[in-house]
Amino acid sequence: MINNQIISLTDLAQLLNKSKVSIWRYWKKDRVLPPPILLNGKCLGWKTSVITQWLDDNQGSV
Repeated sequence: MINNQIISLTDLAQLLNKSKVSIWRYWKKDRVLPPPILLNGKCLGWKTSVITQWLDDNQGSV
């Protein structure tokens, strides 16, 4: 992954092999994922560098 790119909710769900609803829950309810960036006032995305660091720190366990 390139560090300055943004990964979408859909792409993150595919990367983690989880549903979009699960990703939303991990972020909003369980506070497991780092906070996303709000794009265009309505779309969520995460910096690939943040997700890469999070995966390294958590051994990819969700």
